[in-house]
Amino acid sequence: METQVDKAEKGKKSRSSKLQTDQEDLKGTFVAVLIVGGIILVGWLGVFGLFLDRA
Repeated sequence: METQVDKAEKGKKSRSSKLQTDQEDLKGTFVAVLIVGGIILVGWLGVFGLFLDRA
């Protein structure tokens, strides 16, 4: 027979593991955003360099 205290302990454990999984997913998202941002920045600087070279 489960008491409310037992149920609360199980709820805390599942929330903790879910929070850790979410944080791991966000780390991957952050890395992907940095990579895409770097590609955009390099492209923008390349086009700006062409603009300055032709001006």
